[in-house]
Amino acid sequence: MLKALSDEPSEVLEYSYLVRGGGSCRYRLARAEVELGLPDKCSLEWLENSFHSDIDSVAADAGCWLSILHRDSGLPFIERAVELMPEEEFYRSLFIDKLIEAGLLEEAIFHFGILKESGISGLSFWQTASSLHEALDDPVGAIESSRRAWEIRMTPSSAADLGWKLYFYGRDMIRDGRMIDAVPPLMESSNLWSNDSLWAVKSDSLLLLINEFMSTSEGYGEPL
Repeated sequence: MLKALSDEPSEVLEYSYLVRGGGSCRYRLARAEVELGLPDKCSLEWLENSFHSDIDSVAADAGCWLSILHRDSGLPFIERAVELMPEEEFYRSLFIDKLIEAGLLEEAIFHFGILKESGISGLSFWQTASSLHEALDDPVGAIESSRRAWEIRMTPSSAADLGWKLYFYGRDMIRDGRMIDAVPPLMESSNLWSNDSLWAVKSDSLLLLINEFMSTSEGYGEPL
């Protein structure tokens, strides 16, 4: 319920009396406090206190949410969460994402290797793999990883991630003069999720341009 109300922080706080522990509900309360600029941030303080708990799982959970709340300065929080709970896929995946954002690619590759060796291949694994491939300027690897994430959970967010990657890949190939090669990724993007999706609309536009070029360029080929 709090997730559905996330765009209305004042309404989120109306349910604060129902939250007793940590987890995503505590995070959403803390985020609402920050967004509203409240002088008393009870849930944020709760997370900060829990981060120093003697119970590893409690401290790691708090570190995870604090790393998201503090964004650019959140790396130390998720790093400690991984140290406390090294077997948790979500914590290490988030840590790798934070390392990528900080430009620490060698460390990100190292920790992704640990994640890969663990044999885990869930949604967060493939999302993290996609981010790492993208950071390493490997669009094909990023697309394939996003495609695996989409196959695991077909949601608007996973569709958007894959759809935009396909669109930008096709667009870049057109810019490099590789129009024919651009058609498959643009077609896949066009047919992903909904015809009204912005990535689909933009892909359709590029496909129309390719088709027009091919139909008017002598000797270039047949129209699509």
